[in-house]
Amino acid sequence: MKQFLLITLLVSLFTSISISTSAQSKPLVLNEPTQKLLLTLDNMVKNKAQYHAKHYERIRQLKALARKAKGYNKYNIYKNIFDLYAHYQTDSAQVYIDAMTRLPEYKSDVVMQATLHIAQAEIYAVSALYTEAISELEKVPHSLINHEHADLQLYYFRTKRTLYGWMSDYTKIPTQHHLWAEKTMNYRDSLLSIKATQGVHRAIIQADKYNALGQPQKAIALLRPYVNKMSESNPMPYICFTMAHACLLANDSTQAAYYLTLTAIADLRKGTCEYQALPILAQVLFRTGDVKRAYTYLLCSMEDANFCKAGLRAIEVSNIFPIIDKQYKQQEKAQRHRDRLLIYLLIALLVALSGTVVYLRKQMIKLRVMRRKQALSNQQLAEANEQMKVANLKLQEALDEVGRTNEELQRTYSQLRMTDKMKEEYIARYLNRCRMYLDQLSEFRSTTLRLIKNRRYDDIAQSLQKALNAKTEQAQFYADFDAAFLTLFPNFVEAFNALLQPDHNIQVKKHGQLNTELRIYALIRLGIHDTSRIAHFLDYSTATVYNYRSKIRNKALCAPELFEQQVATL
Repeated sequence: MKQFLLITLLVSLFTSISISTSAQSKPLVLNEPTQKLLLTLDNMVKNKAQYHAKHYERIRQLKALARKAKGYNKYNIYKNIFDLYAHYQTDSAQVYIDAMTRLPEYKSDVVMQATLHIAQAEIYAVSALYTEAISELEKVPHSLINHEHADLQLYYFRTKRTLYGWMSDYTKIPTQHHLWAEKTMNYRDSLLSIKATQGVHRAIIQADKYNALGQPQKAIALLRPYVNKMSESNPMPYICFTMAHACLLANDSTQAAYYLTLTAIADLRKGTCEYQALPILAQVLFRTGDVKRAYTYLLCSMEDANFCKAGLRAIEVSNIFPIIDKQYKQQEKAQRHRDRLLIYLLIALLVALSGTVVYLRKQMIKLRVMRRKQALSNQQLAEANEQMKVANLKLQEALDEVGRTNEELQRTYSQLRMTDKMKEEYIARYLNRCRMYLDQLSEFRSTTLRLIKNRRYDDIAQSLQKALNAKTEQAQFYADFDAAFLTLFPNFVEAFNALLQPDHNIQVKKHGQLNTELRIYALIRLGIHDTSRIAHFLDYSTATVYNYRSKIRNKALCAPELFEQQVATL
């Protein structure tokens, strides 16, 4: 007994520690689509080297083409290589800017010169060299920033909006923040004003403006149609990131996490190393309690920022990493403490289980002896139960027989009561008919004597013909029979018709009066089945009664041979 108490105590402690562990480490549950996407993102973070390899393979192929190209074709390939390096590895991107400036076409092509100044500013901005980026953009001739050079104009305005936006976000001086925010808004409006900004790109810029103005619901409504058309397997990062920003401003962390995850998946799939979505997603997950995942994502972001030499992103991650790192290490320390405690408890549990096994073995030997005795007792009880079952079966059979006898007696009693009622009804009518005949005979005798006395012999003949009219007496007999029968069986006509086919129901001409067919079957209901007796009673020939019975049987719903049996039970 002591061993059982000890094991129970240890299991309770083990369970409480496990519950405590899961309660402390379980993050706030996000919706199912976001959870599935986070699993995909986890796998991509773990295997990001594969995506970097694919990205570099595209660069390698372009480098091979560049070695064979000449003139502007070489410039365009260099420009594509720069685009692939710009947010992947800034020092390599710088190499290709320098390479493009050494092309012969560079010296005479002012548009190319302006494009490379903007590209140089883009690299400076990514590296957090804002002063150098502004200086480089000032080298771009304003005369070239027009609709005739739409691509250059779009590139210039986009780079300036991005540059001033980053400067506004990360300056700690309020006046400078206001100044850069105003410039950001101006260049955002400039992007909206040019024809090159159309379709989804215009929607993204307009939504970004709504976010800057503190109107996230308008941004969400504007981007919703584009988001609905987008596939999760091929997300558009700029739409998703702007949508996530709007959701964060609207305090909808669940949806924000969903769109940030889509953006991070798109960034990693492209092999991008300079990005915003993943570290912001890490902050959102940290606030929901998913510290481990947030820590993993921040490590990935820091590695990529350092690899890319993106100073701005490195600063972003460095600002929040210590907080999450501290929380993560605290959780790890607490987890190790709980793991050690669980190990000690498991050792104690094993010791207790060993003692319990020895104790149980002794108890099992005792139980084996008791089971033998119990088996013998059970066998004796089983035999007694079998005898009891046989007795119960016999008793049940006797009770069933009594029940059947009672039912038969009840039916007999009901029939006797009906027979008594029929006798009473018909005796009363018979006596009444006799009394009526005696009164008629007495009256006829008086009338006849008076006519004889007065020698009115012709009147006597007429009186005899009038008084002894068989048809009238027969009709009166039928009426008395009908009234007596319907008094005993008021629903006979309806019940009888229910046994016939619907289109062969019998309709009586007068209420309370039966026709020939109904009178024949009324006599059958009274127990008179013999055709000759029915014919004598109704003053019909035997053939007539037989024909009526056959005709009605053929109109029955049931089999003809069962019809009269059913009539007898109405």
